[in-house]
Amino acid sequence: MNEMELNQVRHPKKQALQTNISGFDALFNDGGIPTGSTVLIAGSTGTGKSTLCRQICYNALKSGSRCMYVSFEESKQQIMESMQSFGWNASEFVESGQFVIQNINPLDILRMKFGSLGGSGSATELSSKVKPLVIPTELNPEIIVVDSLSAIIAASLTKEKNYRVYLQQLFSFFKDTKATSLLVTETGPIPIRFSESGIEEFLADGIIVLYNIQKTEGKVNALEVLKMRYGQHSKHIVEMNITQNGIEVFPDRNITI
Repeated sequence: MNEMELNQVRHPKKQALQTNISGFDALFNDGGIPTGSTVLIAGSTGTGKSTLCRQICYNALKSGSRCMYVSFEESKQQIMESMQSFGWNASEFVESGQFVIQNINPLDILRMKFGSLGGSGSATELSSKVKPLVIPTELNPEIIVVDSLSAIIAASLTKEKNYRVYLQQLFSFFKDTKATSLLVTETGPIPIRFSESGIEEFLADGIIVLYNIQKTEGKVNALEVLKMRYGQHSKHIVEMNITQNGIEVFPDRNITI
């Protein structure tokens, strides 16, 4: 059995989530993000991380999917106004219950961390406590956005001996939902690691990195699929624009850092 066959056994192919973002799905051989994956959306401030997640949600909502947006920083109203600025009217989906936006204090999640639970602190126990806080019982979302994972880390002591175990449990929780989870993380402008602690990038199924690169002619937005289990993808950093209608990706325009 060759390496490609071994990889297919370890990470069997999944159905693709087509985002319908211009040029983005072409970066994946199967036409989109593998469904059920947990994906870091990494980049520095202003690179379009939240915009990418909101555009994925809006396009999915129009196709009938259910979406959950968990924000630790922006209010529900701020998120809806941001979406409206691109012409994405989310209000009808919010009113129907198809799109749920939750603003949560990250400390509420951290109070449930491993070692501070009443019982053993198992992944199952964490899931049973976090799920009602994050996901309404009547909603079975196909897409979950967490904006941002960095907010949880900032509220935590990352040197705690149980922190890695807590993160593993948190990622297991998202995996157990069967939803495609998009977890926003902050990085430096040209990152050498793609999450606050460096642990998350090993736990995630995928990493999509957004850049704002200084060139002679000015700054250029770019995007890279750095990692994606369960499917083949482009290995290039490609040009990306943020327009009045949202993000568009140019898979044939390679960018060098």
